[in-house]
Amino acid sequence: MTKRVTRLFTQFQPDNYKLELEVDKKTRTFTGSVRISGRKAGRPSQRITLHGNGLKVHEAKVLRRDKKGDHQLDVSRINYHKSRDEIRLHFDELLYPGHYYLELEFSGNVSEQMNGIYISTFAQDNKTKHIVATQFESHYAREAFPCIDEPEAKATFDLTLVTGKGEAVIANTPIISESTQGDRLISTFDTTPKMSTYLLAFVHGELGFKQAQTREGTLVRVYATPENVAHTAFALDCAVNTLEFYNEYFDIPYPLEKCDFIALPDFSSGAMENWGCITFREQALLVDPKNTSLHFKQYVANVIAHELTHQWFGNLVTMRWWTDLWLNESFASWMSYLAQDVLYPEWGVWTQFIVDEQNLALRQDALEYTHPIQVSISDPDEIRTIFDAISYEKGASVILMLHDYLGAKDFRDGLRLYLKRHSYGNTDTTDLWAALEEVSKKPVGDFMGKWTSQSGYPIVTARLSGADQSLHQERFYLNPKADKEAAIWPIPLHATNPIGIETLTKASSGITNDKSQTVLNHRRTSFMRVIYDHEHLKQLARGIEDLSLHELDRLAILDDAFEAAKAGYGPTVDALELLQSYANETSAVAWDIIAASLGGLRNVMDDDDVIEKLKPFVREITLLQFKRLGWDEKSSDNHFDRLMRPTILGLASFGENPDVVDEARRRFNGMTKPEDIHPDIRGVVYGTMARIGGKAEFDKMIELHNSSTNSEERVTLSGALTGFKQPELIHKALAMISSKDVRPQDATYWIAYSFSNRHAKFATWDWMIAHWNWLETHLGSDLSFSRMPVYAARGFSDLSFIATFKEFFDKHTDAAFERPINQALETITWQAAWKSRDLEHIRRFFS
Repeated sequence: MTKRVTRLFTQFQPDNYKLELEVDKKTRTFTGSVRISGRKAGRPSQRITLHGNGLKVHEAKVLRRDKKGDHQLDVSRINYHKSRDEIRLHFDELLYPGHYYLELEFSGNVSEQMNGIYISTFAQDNKTKHIVATQFESHYAREAFPCIDEPEAKATFDLTLVTGKGEAVIANTPIISESTQGDRLISTFDTTPKMSTYLLAFVHGELGFKQAQTREGTLVRVYATPENVAHTAFALDCAVNTLEFYNEYFDIPYPLEKCDFIALPDFSSGAMENWGCITFREQALLVDPKNTSLHFKQYVANVIAHELTHQWFGNLVTMRWWTDLWLNESFASWMSYLAQDVLYPEWGVWTQFIVDEQNLALRQDALEYTHPIQVSISDPDEIRTIFDAISYEKGASVILMLHDYLGAKDFRDGLRLYLKRHSYGNTDTTDLWAALEEVSKKPVGDFMGKWTSQSGYPIVTARLSGADQSLHQERFYLNPKADKEAAIWPIPLHATNPIGIETLTKASSGITNDKSQTVLNHRRTSFMRVIYDHEHLKQLARGIEDLSLHELDRLAILDDAFEAAKAGYGPTVDALELLQSYANETSAVAWDIIAASLGGLRNVMDDDDVIEKLKPFVREITLLQFKRLGWDEKSSDNHFDRLMRPTILGLASFGENPDVVDEARRRFNGMTKPEDIHPDIRGVVYGTMARIGGKAEFDKMIELHNSSTNSEERVTLSGALTGFKQPELIHKALAMISSKDVRPQDATYWIAYSFSNRHAKFATWDWMIAHWNWLETHLGSDLSFSRMPVYAARGFSDLSFIATFKEFFDKHTDAAFERPINQALETITWQAAWKSRDLEHIRRFFS
């Protein structure tokens, strides 16, 4: 049940924390003391309330400061309101608004999950080593020390850590003094900037680093476990260059003396933007030339750029409350592409933005149970449910649209004004619109308001042929049974030829088109879908066949056709006929959409006969590109050839192209270590052998997985190990999830991959139910845990499964699961409707 939260910042407003902490790695406990300086606000009362979760306060003193000096107040009792994560200090006398000092000594337990204060482990010289790390976003600082744990409660922090000697000790700011007491090292850090509690961070353990300086003098270090320090060079270079770019772009120097990047063996998310102490999952920071694929090298650059954007967007200027999380995450997602495009122009990242960011958002936002970019939050447990494709990818996609609307210079200058005006403060979305409007003189709030406040997005039905040419917009729903709401957006149409209208602001409008290959939403700039009349689509197919249409237009036409077919706007066989026009396709991003479209078809049309008949179709459309690219890199390859090769090989393998299957078998049988196969194609080899192999192949992959210390390699192998069809191997793979051989951070990969294996989905469902307590214990506060219902639902396209699904999840209806459960039920429903409507037509098409 959702509970409404009292905002404690309205009652007490900290301005400084003096915090000392010591973690005992053996007992997995910590002790600490904190002196909080702040102002009591509101009406007089006999209570001061702080956030605290799992903490025990052993002593509390309170001083009130007035013109006569400091006066100690007696704390009559301390109460813990566990359901609200509150520590309540009660007094016999009335406390009036004014300045107070709170001094508390406390203790707590190290988290069993990867939030609050937790311990990450790695092996070195056959010994298990321990790293103490923190993860305080979104509301886990309260697990480490008493505080006002809300974004608006910004304060400075003076941190002291007591650790073991010989450890690297890292926090937001540089160390200003060190001393020793026996085998204990006491490190005191410089005062932080004024910032939110969720940005405080520290790490200590046996870590090494590489370092460099920006031209402005900021010291940059990239930390990793000793054997991985050699793989930090790319991240270091990328971080320095990105920092320098942002210093210039934002016209505000990075405000700290140093910026550290730490690769942690155990980390729940991809990375966390703690000011000056940015933490990462290893695969998001380390680049090993022998084991890192090109795709993941780009991913590392993207994550670094994303987290560095936050040093301004999120850290320097912070959303007032989680409702405006998008102000942090959407801008970081969009800006990361801008930075990469400047630093690595040969990567052509804006084309990849459409596939990796925009398409992900379009798919989630097509559900009835989505949410607006600006979403009301009333319960801390709800917060993790909005760290999703709407707050990240959809927000970034509407920023792409806004950037086009304003132009590059006004957009940049508006951001500069916003950041300078609100530095070290908190904002709402309207503050950003005001700055952009002031610079551009355009009605930004009017243009953007519906895109950020309304759920969903429009699909435009375009009649561009014949006498009655027109456009019609409505909200796009994947589920035909959704409770559909009427909605209108101001849609920049971006037509490649004049049609008499530039922005569609009403439900329908007449147009005039006299060109045979007019494309709407050119280069996929607007957040929308388009479906064309049959005659015009035939004309567009010619531009697809001869590649005369822009690659992003070719991508969008196919993607929109398939998604519209899923929702019942037209038959799937029409989309398959259109797909035949892509036999000459050379664009890597277009092939990503082809692969995704065929993957969705295979997943939902869960029918052996249809899948077997699909294989020669796939074999045929991939043949030309397979012959061109082959297995191995060529000197003539460009960046996109290298990206496209594993996509083509993967599809051709599914299509049972004998040249691909036989070569995958040869390479797998000949390998003795992962490095024997190029990292770009390793996943194809493993996946092929999982599909055609048996126990011998499974056992070899288990050995490779368990002996590997490379995070990307282990994830790649998990995708293959969960892809076998033999029941005994499926159960062995599932049993590994809760074993010591799989890190908890990787468990969700295994579960999601297992649900996507049609041979394993029922066994995975049974495993998930049986191990739900284990999942809650190890992943309960992880962002991915609340997505479990959605992972499960994606594998099922039969309405008969809904009763089974509901029977289990009706028992788990807290705030973190409410939206995911509804999304999951909706997913099963629309997939079942698509299958029922089109399965037989698809069978006849392939026959």
